[in-house]
Amino acid sequence: MSKIKIRAFGPIKEGLTEEEYLDIGKISLFLGNQATGKSSVAKLISTCTWVEKSLFRGQLKVNELEKPGHFVNKHCAYQGIKNYFRAETEVEFIGAYFRFHYANGQLKAEAVSDGADYQPPKIMYVPAERNFLSVVERPERIQDLPSPIYTFLDEFERAKTALGGTLELPVNDVTFEFRTQGRESFIKGEGFRLKLHEASSGIQSLLPLYLVSRNLAYSVAIERVDSNSGAHGMSLEQTHQLKEEIDKILNNPNLTEEVRSAALERLSMSYRNTCFVNIVEEIEQNLFPTSQRSLLNELLQFNNLTSCNQLLLTTHSPYILNYLTIAIKGGQLLHKSYEMGDAPSIKEKIAVIVPVESCIKPGEAIVYEFLEDGSIRRLPDFEGLPSDENYLNQFLFDTNQLFDELLEIEEALV
Repeated sequence: MSKIKIRAFGPIKEGLTEEEYLDIGKISLFLGNQATGKSSVAKLISTCTWVEKSLFRGQLKVNELEKPGHFVNKHCAYQGIKNYFRAETEVEFIGAYFRFHYANGQLKAEAVSDGADYQPPKIMYVPAERNFLSVVERPERIQDLPSPIYTFLDEFERAKTALGGTLELPVNDVTFEFRTQGRESFIKGEGFRLKLHEASSGIQSLLPLYLVSRNLAYSVAIERVDSNSGAHGMSLEQTHQLKEEIDKILNNPNLTEEVRSAALERLSMSYRNTCFVNIVEEIEQNLFPTSQRSLLNELLQFNNLTSCNQLLLTTHSPYILNYLTIAIKGGQLLHKSYEMGDAPSIKEKIAVIVPVESCIKPGEAIVYEFLEDGSIRRLPDFEGLPSDENYLNQFLFDTNQLFDELLEIEEALV
């Protein structure tokens, strides 16, 4: 489990209350109002995770990373969080392989392990602007979009090509169809067939997220099987040999930058991602509550494909938190049924409520509230379930209170 400490970064002031580090679990949920720092922290985690992998692969050197301004002006600028850094900003990220500490305008990096147990992840940041890719035809032709949009677009196009046909979506008995010739996307249902840009906003938001997450999750799972079988995997000795080859390329003064890049690209083809880190902004975007539930269950199922996968979600939706709680409770009951030796019958009953493949094992989910005062609070749990006393439920309570006050006024009019 990685962890991060954040102070004076964008809207974040003192950061996490009561604890120093924010844990990045197998499943992490960030909830809170707009402009409280949820996406900012998610982007920072994505950046640090990517930098750690680049150091492991030898694509980035510590002395290069520690150059003044390099981390902020290059890597953080890619995610659009460059200007969130202030003079007093402090960030500390501790991963499985590296530790980064940013303070007083300077980043320091040091290895915390030899990397033998490090699991190189495929990292996908799913931006809130994803429905733009469904609305606009040939979005790749548009210039000056944020860099993460282009990265996500590449994965979206790759997922559609890999599909090469039709796919049933997890909402409303709707099917997605992709025609390789002409690269046309269609949404089909009973009695209708529409181009993707003509579909509902909910479908336009859900499809890119679902298709990319599905493709990457299964791709990584297949790579792990191939690696374990020895078909494409590398031994630790081979990994060290590969690192030596990378060092030779990087330190060869006779190579042009173009030749060096091409050589590194060829070497990188030998790598296999062993886990999938899926970071999703506003999972609920434009979706009806039941559709939010269906999509969440699918993402949880993808996350469960391998033990080292991670899912990080930002949300404003109380439904997402409640549906996550159901998946956690389902996981608790499954665990208890295994201990009692009555798994099959219990599984059938649980599956009526939440797919067994989407259930969350005890202790795997962490929920954080981002508050308007610039602080972050880890949501307490009761017997392993997220507390009802949270930011989103408070607004539901306030709504009931306001309605009660109106009823009191009505009684005074009688």
